[in-house]
Amino acid sequence: MLTTEEFTVGDAIDELDDQIEAIEEARADYEPGTSEYETLTARTDRLSHWREGLNWHVAEGDWGRETTLEIGAMSAGEEAMMHRDISSNSEEAERRLWFVAASTVEAPFVGDDRSETFQQLSADVHPGAAKYLEAKANSLGIASDEGNESRTSSTATETVARSPQPSDSTT
Repeated sequence: MLTTEEFTVGDAIDELDDQIEAIEEARADYEPGTSEYETLTARTDRLSHWREGLNWHVAEGDWGRETTLEIGAMSAGEEAMMHRDISSNSEEAERRLWFVAASTVEAPFVGDDRSETFQQLSADVHPGAAKYLEAKANSLGIASDEGNESRTSSTATETVARSPQPSDSTT
């Protein structure tokens, strides 16, 4: 892995709570039906789905808030090896799960090899949690402004910085 990030399920849920709250505050500056309002609503819905997936594992599954997850940014070789495992007739959702399986260093579903990890991920992980892990892995492969360091949070979850700002003129 080029770089990894380790976090607990509880920290991930708390981070999502904070981001959802910030988006909802920003959304209050817009009228329902405007493109800005709808964009912020879509972001809130996506983050809420991810949070619901993580919360499901705490409430219904066998993960606790203290469960450690570690996600990494794959090297070019690791990504090439992942593509060897993917069937040529795989749909997008299955390819995404292969990406998460290959990007996961530590989690309750990690098996002895990538194939076993994929099977356990597919059978045991809530779709919202898998999409959250995908976003975290994607974010680690994006270089930061500081040079060779990777970003510490997902571009998919960095919503406040990218949120539309109210214009001075409203119609």
